[in-house]
Amino acid sequence: MKKQLANYILAGFLILTFSLAGQNHNYPTKKVNGIEYYVYTVQVSEGLFAVARKFDTTPDEVSKANPYIKNGLKAGQEILVPITNKSAKNIKPETPAKATLQFTQHKVEKKQTVFAICQKYNISQEELIKYNPEIEKGFKEGLILRIPVARKDTKPAVKETAPTVAAAPAVAKPISTPAAATSKSPQFTTHTVKQDETLFSICKRYNVEIKDVVKANPGSEIKIAVGTDLKIPLKSDSPKVKELKNETAKAESKAVVEKQVAPKVIEKKMIRIAFLLPFMLDQATKEAKFDRFINFYSGALLAIEQAKDKGISFEIYTFDTDNSDEKLSEALASPELKSVDLLIGPAFTNHVPMVSNFAKENKINTLIPFTGKVSDIDENPYLFQFNPGTDTELSYLMELLSGKYKNTHIVFAEIQGVNPLDDGKLKADALRKELTKGRKTFSTIELSGSSNGDFAGVLKKGEKNLIVFNTDKFQSVSSYINSLSLYAPNFDVTVLGQYSWRNQAEKTPKSIYLSPFISTMNIGLIGEFNKKFDQYYGKDLTNESPRYDVLGYDLTNYFITLISKYGSKFGTKISSTSSITGIQSQPLFERNAPDAGFINQRVYLGEDKAR
Repeated sequence: MKKQLANYILAGFLILTFSLAGQNHNYPTKKVNGIEYYVYTVQVSEGLFAVARKFDTTPDEVSKANPYIKNGLKAGQEILVPITNKSAKNIKPETPAKATLQFTQHKVEKKQTVFAICQKYNISQEELIKYNPEIEKGFKEGLILRIPVARKDTKPAVKETAPTVAAAPAVAKPISTPAAATSKSPQFTTHTVKQDETLFSICKRYNVEIKDVVKANPGSEIKIAVGTDLKIPLKSDSPKVKELKNETAKAESKAVVEKQVAPKVIEKKMIRIAFLLPFMLDQATKEAKFDRFINFYSGALLAIEQAKDKGISFEIYTFDTDNSDEKLSEALASPELKSVDLLIGPAFTNHVPMVSNFAKENKINTLIPFTGKVSDIDENPYLFQFNPGTDTELSYLMELLSGKYKNTHIVFAEIQGVNPLDDGKLKADALRKELTKGRKTFSTIELSGSSNGDFAGVLKKGEKNLIVFNTDKFQSVSSYINSLSLYAPNFDVTVLGQYSWRNQAEKTPKSIYLSPFISTMNIGLIGEFNKKFDQYYGKDLTNESPRYDVLGYDLTNYFITLISKYGSKFGTKISSTSSITGIQSQPLFERNAPDAGFINQRVYLGEDKAR
């Protein structure tokens, strides 16, 4: 992974900042061969695509003006950008800075973050970095910072707010009564049940008896669900009916006037998304495995950029949660998170309960993208677990053993000393239990670190043999898998492996695996994704399996599609939604009960030849 994206996030931005035309900047100009250009300095992590977007031009036009950038842009590099009518109109001069500023000092405390300091002094991170550029090289305890005195017009730079058209207030519409009805006959209005509303509060609002509403809506005395349309009986001469009629008349009159005098307005929907991911930016060194979360985030940003082209506006909040309970708690304490449409994260199983409690308390839809161990998934209707988990995979595996692999001999390879909570052990134990319940035969071989195992005693000639290890840790099984390859000439051996084992270079026999990932990516989409990824980030693509950049794109695109269509209450419509095409995954979220969360039920079988 190149350092470009990491440096981009390290600069202190907890907000997605797409480079859009119309930003308030004043760039110098230069004439070359009679053509006028902007002279622009490339920013950290900025690619050709992003620069072109900023000036409302095309990558080809920028490349023609700067032939030397064919190998990519570099931070700090000066390039020429052709001035077009659109870009000249959109680029506005900067507002002159105030002549004087007052400062106070702040000494960085232990474990204090940039975000916390900006919140404390009500300043943006851009301001903090501007007056303290040294923090880009490192942020540590004891550092003395210059803090500009907060001004009334200062706002925390924690989100990108795109223009949106305010929705007209909802007006209850009376349902017409039969022509023969008298003035004293009941008239009805409809009411859509909102979050936290009860039958009592609704009746109080309309000044009607509960028994009358129950009579008009059989079953409402038991439970009313959010989004349900209730018929509210009202007398035609009641003040509420007159009020509703007046409101409706005013709204209709206003709509007619606006239609006559105002130009046609296309409403742009606003979607708020927050990411809680461990970028580990405060760590001097970090393991390479954490790069996958930056890859995931990169792909998610591409999905958001694509949606912007369709007229959707966004507010994006991004928090580096590190691998720290404290940082995660600090992120969850941010007031902005209580109004988002979707939370994405966390990455680690031990952080799930904290985020789950927040999601349930604040009724925030939350995607858990990486772990299948979500303890309260059956009790929290706001959770979406992408990893299918043990139960779903086991169900699919039992179908395979009753069909395609019906005559397969199962061999459980039990490695001594495996952690009882190891995913591989949990799955192997669950499979053994199901086979025993169904009275299906299997064999077991106990393995220790001192030998590679004598599999000849448990393998059957003339039959297919499926080896099931009790761990998902490849380093624990690698020596045994290598020795299994020696039996391939005399036995039909297949290993039930993990999807992540495909990244290993060791010699292995045939293997199968279950995962939520399509074995062969969507050819029609992956090429276009790779092209956009290169244009936008200008960095190498990953060869890992699965590709986390594609995973971030697929999942973010999936939920953007749902939210843009159904709003934040898309959970009530998800079961009736047609499948959303993905590149590497195509989730099918289902819940087991009305108050349960959603688990992805889409499991794929992958088969690899011996290597």
